[in-house]
Amino acid sequence: MSFSSTLVRFSVLTTTLFTLSAAALAQTSYDIAPGEPAVFNGVEYGIEVLNERAQDVKTEEYNRYELGLYVTNKSGCAKLIFPRQTLFGTESNPNLLASFDCLNATGKRMTSKGGNLLARPFVVPYRETVKGADGKDVVKTTNVQAGYILRNGESVSDRIIVIVPAGEKPRMRVRVREIIDNF
Repeated sequence: MSFSSTLVRFSVLTTTLFTLSAAALAQTSYDIAPGEPAVFNGVEYGIEVLNERAQDVKTEEYNRYELGLYVTNKSGCAKLIFPRQTLFGTESNPNLLASFDCLNATGKRMTSKGGNLLARPFVVPYRETVKGADGKDVVKTTNVQAGYILRNGESVSDRIIVIVPAGEKPRMRVRVREIIDNF
């Protein structure tokens, strides 16, 4: 077997592994509008308009929107999220629930083009027996982070401000992290 055929096989194997790992971490996306949330595996992803006004920015007219982003668990059970191993270590945002993108936002005047919603840490108590300063056994409880959680009925929310061209409403898309039912 020559060096060039070994290199070709290695390249094909590497490309295949990279493609499979990227597909495994792919996110589902939905177009959403105020009052029309997306529902995926019992979790609701939506936006609401909190404030709206027309604004002039350097001789151009724009509409300024303050948007409330939210994720609500309506599945009937808690959703646990454990950090995933990837080909290059653990994922960069293990607690990411959803990324909201405003497709027609300008980003002018230091405004957002989107936002992320994150799950809260989930900790479990761990008890261990250690020797105290006096030589006696002492039971010590330590909280250990096991992952992240979105409890049943819990909502996670955030606010962003976007500027869109005059006469337009924000066109929003949410990229959803698939939460695998572990139980």
